[in-house]
Amino acid sequence: MRDYKTIPKLFLLFFTALLMVLTFNTTTVKAINQTDIENAEKVMRKYDGIDNWQLQSSKPSNKIGKIPIGGNVSLGYTFGAARDKNGNVTAGDNTITLASSASSANGVPTITNSKINVFIDNNGKYYGILHQGDKSYIDKNDNTVHPEKASDTSIDYALLTGSAANNATSGMNLLNKLYKFDTSNGASKLFYTGTDIHNKPVYKLVGYYSPSRVYIEIVLRPSITGSPIVQRELYVYNPDSSGKTQFQVFYGEDTGLSSSNDEQEEVDNVPIYSIGDGSGLYIKSGLTNNTSDSKLFVTNKVDGGFKDFMGRVLTNPVNWDTKGKANNIEITDPKLPWTSNPTASENGDTNTGKDVNLLKYTRNNITYDVLDSNGKQDTAYVLRWPETNLNGGTVEKYVSTIGATVKPYAIPTVKKTYTNLTSKDGTNNVGDKLRFTLTVRNDGLGSNWIISNIKDIMPIGLTIDPNSIFASGNGIDYNPNTGITDGEQATYTFDATINNQAPYNLTNGKLTNTASFTGYNNGFNDSRTYEASVDIPVETPTFKYRFTKQVRNNTNDPNGAFSSETTAKQGDIIDYELQFISNGTSNVTGGNFKDDLPAGLELVPGSVALNGVKQNDLNFSLGTLSNTITNKITFQAKVTAIDQTTASNTAYMTNITTNTGQQYDSIQTEEPAIVNIEAAPQTTSFVEVPTSIDFGSVNMTDSERILPNVKTTGNLIINHTADTPFQVSVSYDNNNAPLTNGSDKLINDNDDAMFFHQASNESNNWRTVSTSPVPIKSEGFSGQMLNQSLNDYIGAKKWKLRVPANSKSGKYTGQVTWTIADTIN
Repeated sequence: MRDYKTIPKLFLLFFTALLMVLTFNTTTVKAINQTDIENAEKVMRKYDGIDNWQLQSSKPSNKIGKIPIGGNVSLGYTFGAARDKNGNVTAGDNTITLASSASSANGVPTITNSKINVFIDNNGKYYGILHQGDKSYIDKNDNTVHPEKASDTSIDYALLTGSAANNATSGMNLLNKLYKFDTSNGASKLFYTGTDIHNKPVYKLVGYYSPSRVYIEIVLRPSITGSPIVQRELYVYNPDSSGKTQFQVFYGEDTGLSSSNDEQEEVDNVPIYSIGDGSGLYIKSGLTNNTSDSKLFVTNKVDGGFKDFMGRVLTNPVNWDTKGKANNIEITDPKLPWTSNPTASENGDTNTGKDVNLLKYTRNNITYDVLDSNGKQDTAYVLRWPETNLNGGTVEKYVSTIGATVKPYAIPTVKKTYTNLTSKDGTNNVGDKLRFTLTVRNDGLGSNWIISNIKDIMPIGLTIDPNSIFASGNGIDYNPNTGITDGEQATYTFDATINNQAPYNLTNGKLTNTASFTGYNNGFNDSRTYEASVDIPVETPTFKYRFTKQVRNNTNDPNGAFSSETTAKQGDIIDYELQFISNGTSNVTGGNFKDDLPAGLELVPGSVALNGVKQNDLNFSLGTLSNTITNKITFQAKVTAIDQTTASNTAYMTNITTNTGQQYDSIQTEEPAIVNIEAAPQTTSFVEVPTSIDFGSVNMTDSERILPNVKTTGNLIINHTADTPFQVSVSYDNNNAPLTNGSDKLINDNDDAMFFHQASNESNNWRTVSTSPVPIKSEGFSGQMLNQSLNDYIGAKKWKLRVPANSKSGKYTGQVTWTIADTIN
């Protein structure tokens, strides 16, 4: 039980007088109704990023959101109570929209109704991480319960002005000063529910804060990363378009890490530690790792995060700007007060080092425990944001995160950042190289989280450096299979360049790049994926252009659509179309075009054109390219490859100059054009054979003559796609396809008629051409040959013809037969 000494009566009388003075000086405000609050909510939802808020009915019951931690354990978040009498997690608190109240009993400041409640759902049982009030549970059949007292000793958000004491009971708490717009049921706020981009529940309370004449909303949402972390967000809207309002935001919380929610338990008496780097603090449920079975941490690593923090004891002193007492003397350095310009002593524990115990205090080289006036060390903390001068008609936000777990589950905290390696002026421009850093940290307790996969696909507008160690396509897809234990982190870096597509794909002037981290608790089958995003603002250049290259298979569909890739086979004709358009304030006044076709493709002569004007080849001068006009470069290529392959290539414009004096060594097409070439069928065939073997003419005598050929007309071209030996041969049949002059055979005897000079290592390599095929090369051929010419083997003086004596005159024609076939080694 929280056992505190009775505060002297004189102090109470003084405090009552103080309240009376503050009440007397409170500024009267105009009557606010529900419609006013609903209209203000429509303004603030533009800032909180949720577009599907639904207003819940009058005196609504609360709802509970949950974020998985591991096994059957999750992190819960809600407004109000979240347990029944038996400690089971349950919703149904219908006090959350009622007007809050502040009081002090035995020196303990308490706030009722609408309190932020973050807890652990441990297999359906409520495991508290914040102190809970007496009977702060839900039981519809018991009128003595007090669900409104959930986390009653935490002040939650508070707005201070220069005239407000830094004290929960004197009006510091924001909820306590929300205007009661509905006197019939005591409502001072509206309750909304919605979902985030991952369809996870989000809740908020909206009301009017009368001391500063501003509207506020308090939002509870799960971290967008998927980690068991809740974001507690305050949005403040100044509706007065003609004036400013000044205030400073605080957040205070009384912790209570315990599986038991019995008010009779002893107060928590555990250390608070600094995370380091000014990012926040963490608390364990025991004095050591061995005695701790749960842990929570609070950080400012979020947009709108707090600036300063301080660990403190809860009461005596009751002021939340004070840390506590050391050797029964109140600590004045450090403090965390309301202040416009804090001194070094007024920054709380923000500048303490990593793992420093914030409930230890050193004075005169002696270290004391930080205690209250009753010798207790009731663990609490307070957060502070810089003072705000909120202009009329504007909204500002104030955010802190809280995460928690139980042993042995990890809390993977993921983050993605970038550094511009090119520009040093704080801007990001087309052509700049960025270095991205992916970090995953384990903030768990007694845990080991195995990182199984990290994936980051670049958005349109970024091109990954292919030399990055984890590059895969235009992104990374890496399986580290590395474990990180409590407090450890793993870091991965890669580079990417902002390409010319970026200006065309900005959202609110930015590119968004998201990385995913997948892993599991060692020893558990509970794989989960977490995400981290980073926004990259990109300047719009004066030379703003698109340069694309696409293909289509003309053989298959000459009128088909162009795309980034196509499929083809040997002999197909491929159409290429490149488009260049600049629509900034600068245009191209000079440069060159260059494109090198990859192996497997052969340019079709005479097919290159720029805007319909023929060009000699794929390397030509561009001249001036008008702005806002699509310039087209077209050409054709023939597929020559016989093996399955991917023919990918990129075109370039080099030595570019613009009318505004800019110069670029090279720009390239946004994506390569890809031709996926299919393997040619396994064939052995003639593409072409000679049309004639010309032996000239001769005047006949009574003697036999041997005539060499004068020439061979036509080509001997073959295809052999198999990687095997083969032979090409020729034969002549003097009986069935003889040489004749139309009626008379040239040769009537059975002697040899034709001879062929065979390629051979022999010195005398003339072979008789008969019905038995004669190889044109004695040792044959081997391997793949595509459109291979063998003309060198069959040309002039490679043939001889026997002309018998007294042959009759006339023009003699006949036929030789060509064969090609695989041979056996």
